[in-house]
Amino acid sequence: MNLPPQRTPLIESLEQLGPHDHFCSIYESPEEHYAVAIPFMRMGLDRGEKCIYIADDGTLGDVREAMESEGIDVERATESNSLILATKDQAYLKRGSFDPDWMFTFWKEATDLAMSEGFPALRVTGETEWLVRGGRGLERWMEYESRLTHALSENNCSALCQYNRHCFQPELILDVIRTHPVVIYRGTVCRNFYYVPPDEFLGTNEAEREVERLLTNIREREDVERALREQLSEREKAEQALRRSRDELETKVKERTVELRKMNDDLQAVNRELETFAYSVSHDLRAPLRHIAGFTELLQKHSEPVLDHNGRDQITRILGATNRMGSLIDDLLAFSRIGRAGTQKETINLERLVKSVVAEIAPDTQHRSIVWRIGHLPICNGDPAMLRLVFGNLVSNAVKFTRMREQAEIEIGSLNRSPDEVVVFVKDNGVGFDMKYKDKLFGVFQRLHSQDAFEGTGIGLATVQRIVHRHSGRVWAEGSVNNGATFYVALPKP
Repeated sequence: MNLPPQRTPLIESLEQLGPHDHFCSIYESPEEHYAVAIPFMRMGLDRGEKCIYIADDGTLGDVREAMESEGIDVERATESNSLILATKDQAYLKRGSFDPDWMFTFWKEATDLAMSEGFPALRVTGETEWLVRGGRGLERWMEYESRLTHALSENNCSALCQYNRHCFQPELILDVIRTHPVVIYRGTVCRNFYYVPPDEFLGTNEAEREVERLLTNIREREDVERALREQLSEREKAEQALRRSRDELETKVKERTVELRKMNDDLQAVNRELETFAYSVSHDLRAPLRHIAGFTELLQKHSEPVLDHNGRDQITRILGATNRMGSLIDDLLAFSRIGRAGTQKETINLERLVKSVVAEIAPDTQHRSIVWRIGHLPICNGDPAMLRLVFGNLVSNAVKFTRMREQAEIEIGSLNRSPDEVVVFVKDNGVGFDMKYKDKLFGVFQRLHSQDAFEGTGIGLATVQRIVHRHSGRVWAEGSVNNGATFYVALPKP
């Protein structure tokens, strides 16, 4: 099994090369040599290509060891015919001497054979130090290298030619650079500005060819540098535009933040004024209300003998109205105090809290048939006194609006809807409400049932909503006429 290769810039560049590419590796040490040749072979094996490594005399063992040290399963690859380790005598010198014309036939036949065996392409690399020792036909070696680029373009094959810079004369290395479109040197894959096409390289007028090549390279290099300068200029313009946009955005955000803070301050001031107004009005109403109730009671006491039925009924109505007004003022004062009171948040066991609320109202339900279903309730964060008021209102409402039922059913449970909040519900089988009026439920003084049918001031649910909102929570209700109602309270989890 082949181990995955380590990602490096050289590996990433080699991966961009493939069939039809002709390139050379000019190295100065065995480490540089194998750092290119082994990954080149490995990529071919990973891609399912047929790979041929042509080694110098006596180096096959070193090549095999280098491949295995990099995690290539050489034995398995050779058994499957994916990898062939050959010598120069089995490839370049198979006919006894080097013949470029026969080599091109060799490449075509080898590629066709690989394709017929089911491989998508052929990949070949060869060592060249044996050239230094000379031999028949090697005077045509650079002709062969120059023409090989064209031959590979017609075959589904790629070739990596390996040259040890210290073994060859500079003149030959110069020709190697001229005959390869891509050069790998010191771990960098380079597109070759100095590449010379075969018809020019093999032409007779070398001086003219060199002048044309140098002028072309100069022009191409200037074109590249100009393109880079233009890209840098465009990038600078884009960065300047981005900076301007960012500065404008920051300015707008600051302006908007100031506006929001002012709006928030104004809103808090208005809320404080409204709370103060409600508190003052409530206190100011108490004195005249006490006078009305007191004088009415005196009137009832002293005039009882001379009053007829209608008179006594009217006095009773006045006293009832003053009592309701007193309750309304008490609730209004409590509602305004909630806005001013600070919250002391702590971890609360809702199940224990709700059961204590139910126990408190138990004396008022002694003569009624009520089925209580209290499920497992979660832990939450909040102010115990305020949340006690929330569930006290909801449970009291459930008891009140099931009064018309022969057997009342009240269920208190929880839902697991979100990882960030706990949801508790209070459900009853009472008179319910019409959902088209659901937006009025939590408004101050809003009532969906007549005073004669069900007593109340219309502030209880508004208090519930205000407390829940102060806890960064949500409250909503569902119901239908004569089919009960369910009230939901969502609070943040601890």
